[in-house]
Amino acid sequence: MPSIQTFNDFMTTTGPSYLTSADAVINEAVKNTYAFSRLLKGKTTEQTVQGGNEIRDVIMFDDSRTYDHYQPNDTFTWRNPQVTDYVRAPWRFHIDYMTWTDAEVELNGGDSSAGTKVAYKRLKRIKEQRMWTSMLNGFEEDLWAPPSAAQMEDETGKLPYSLPYFITEVGGNLGGALQRRGTRPFTAAANTSTTVMRLDPLTETRWTNIVEIYDSSLRNPTASAWGTPTALTLTSNTVYAQNGAETISLGTLFNAMDLMFMRLKYEAPATRAEYFEKDNLNRQMILSSRSGVQLYRNALRLSNDTLVSYQDASYSSPQYAGVDVTYCSDLDTASIYPAHSTTVTQTTVGYNGVVAASGAFSAFGIEEGVNTIVKAPRYYFVNGNYLTPIFHAKRYFKTHDVLRHPNQPFTYVQPVDCWSNLFCNSRQRHGIVVPLCTA
Repeated sequence: MPSIQTFNDFMTTTGPSYLTSADAVINEAVKNTYAFSRLLKGKTTEQTVQGGNEIRDVIMFDDSRTYDHYQPNDTFTWRNPQVTDYVRAPWRFHIDYMTWTDAEVELNGGDSSAGTKVAYKRLKRIKEQRMWTSMLNGFEEDLWAPPSAAQMEDETGKLPYSLPYFITEVGGNLGGALQRRGTRPFTAAANTSTTVMRLDPLTETRWTNIVEIYDSSLRNPTASAWGTPTALTLTSNTVYAQNGAETISLGTLFNAMDLMFMRLKYEAPATRAEYFEKDNLNRQMILSSRSGVQLYRNALRLSNDTLVSYQDASYSSPQYAGVDVTYCSDLDTASIYPAHSTTVTQTTVGYNGVVAASGAFSAFGIEEGVNTIVKAPRYYFVNGNYLTPIFHAKRYFKTHDVLRHPNQPFTYVQPVDCWSNLFCNSRQRHGIVVPLCTA
């Protein structure tokens, strides 16, 4: 006859059938997530699993040029440039669990020993599958968590790094002309975060992401206006101005994507099949919300006469340079954009003249929320070759012993924990196309 103790022993001794290797993580993530699986796809265990008390990598920002010219009898002065620095990330700790009750096990037992084994395997698989789906969806949601220096950068924090922490539309004074680079992540506290993975992007200017801006007033344009650039002066009160007032010429979404593609040096696949077959290309992503993908579809339809012949009006898989513009549902509700504490109306200066001192960085807003300072879709250009979820070798989805709930004597819990973090080893390989309204 089946017993709860027999099932508990079965859960403890058989080991997980899902959480076995990095390959298993990838295979299961494909079914449930958008960006998380693409960041893992095709990467070896050596790339995604490691030990140590923190995640660390060496990065070189400058070659400290030693190239020169000489005459045959010249005397040389030799230098030994120190050009490397460390990027470091703390481990973050995740937990999920499976639960079952006496009644659930006893009533699912078979009439024979063989039937009981089949019933146990089926019940175990159901429990693991639910927990696995829960954990993977949690990892996906973590990718779009609002940036928090206290929770992500500090050793005492709990949250792993998120994509908006590495890819931000908020600039800073990098000197010279407008460079259109994201520096420190917006943190809803007057942008006070000073470092990203322990490096200051205002000091290491290559430790920044690329920013391109499109004229979001052309969201429903006429064909004649679609390609007309608009001159706009960004004042020092705007998030995008990095060196006082700057006059820029804003074009359409297509113009911004053209510039982003060239600045990031994305590699366009020769064929659509090649994009799916080669992991290196498949890790190049353009992620956007539902309204962002729809805006891109509308733009394609508007330009249909000047593009290649395309008979299907749905544009079910819109692309730019062979890279899918992918819908990421978490971006529909992610509160990650600079917002005011009260309702903000967009005007020709884009940020309604709101200065930091009066609370321009006082809150997070969703993409088109009433408090969001710039309201329109964003497009994240993510290169998964330089952004990887790293797991700790000693706590790789570790299954622990079955516990009895202290306040519910007929309920049993089996926790599974994992140590990991999202690791970026080059911010300048990523970018964000952002809106600014001119009318």
